[in-house]
Amino acid sequence: MISNRIDKVIRKCLKNNLNGIYITNITNVRYLTGFSGSAGSVLILEDQSYFFTDGRYTEQVKDQVKNCKIHIVGGSHIEGIEKNNLLRSGMKIGFESDHMTFSSFKVLKNKLSQVAWEATSNIVELIAAVKDADEVDSLKTAIEITDVVFDEIIPIIKEGITENEIAAQISYKFKQNGAEGDSYDPIVASGWRSALPHATPTNKALEKGDFVVMDFGALYNGYHADMTRTVVIGPPTDKHKEIYNIVLESQLAGIKIAKAGITGADVDDACRTIIDKAGYREYFNHSTGHGIGLEVHTHPRISSINKEPLLENYVVTIEPGIYLPKWGGVRIEDDCWITNEKCIPLNRSSKDLISL
Repeated sequence: MISNRIDKVIRKCLKNNLNGIYITNITNVRYLTGFSGSAGSVLILEDQSYFFTDGRYTEQVKDQVKNCKIHIVGGSHIEGIEKNNLLRSGMKIGFESDHMTFSSFKVLKNKLSQVAWEATSNIVELIAAVKDADEVDSLKTAIEITDVVFDEIIPIIKEGITENEIAAQISYKFKQNGAEGDSYDPIVASGWRSALPHATPTNKALEKGDFVVMDFGALYNGYHADMTRTVVIGPPTDKHKEIYNIVLESQLAGIKIAKAGITGADVDDACRTIIDKAGYREYFNHSTGHGIGLEVHTHPRISSINKEPLLENYVVTIEPGIYLPKWGGVRIEDDCWITNEKCIPLNRSSKDLISL
């Protein structure tokens, strides 16, 4: 599947009157070449693509990079382009303006002054947002591992255990179950801290009456899962049930409306309307979701500002929440596969309110 990704970039460059593009963002390098190391760049031209890295990866690139001519350079990749005379005078070449530092851009212009450098934005990211079959399979595996770990941590969640202990068990069990590790640092927040959408775990012990928000995901083959479940310690009160059921209804409304052709703003509105009508509008204080892939936050945004239609084979999160300061909060999140007909949640973990 990787073999045709560079072709898509070339077609986009030609459409924008570019002779090529220089890719420096390491996530985009991996997407285009399969290279999983930490140092690489790609110069894509109409007739040939060139991959640059250093001697640490001499053997690795032989296995991973099949669609570029490989250059092992001792210093700057830009100097490698210069020394190999890969760019002709007058060529119009794009660079990733969202990712290149100003100092690197100055080196680029000084070393390769014969080239007209054009700022580009999101060329690779927009292509990568539409997942191919191999990517969907990797995401499904990451999500399945996440579900398995949720099953395995439920028995240890009880009054007296700390947020840090739960987070440590999540990270440990990911690797036990075949993941590369965490997709991101787990969020485990209990009691009043569950009203902090991105709380860092602490040594706070779980107490009776606490909501516990757990936001975590496995990393598999470079692909990121991202799931949130909220449980309650001890018997739920009417208020626990009220807040939880509003958030669940909101999330299901987003899943119901989402499909190719529907905008991110439409999905956000479907979720937000439920919470607004229940009187908790000000307590849903983040967007409804985002794309996932080789990074945990990718295109598209599921928010009020995204008026672009979702496309078939996007994989996105749908994750509304309500956060009541000094009391607690609820978030429910699934990773969802967008098709032409519907939205398919890929997580199987229960969304019933679990009392522990």
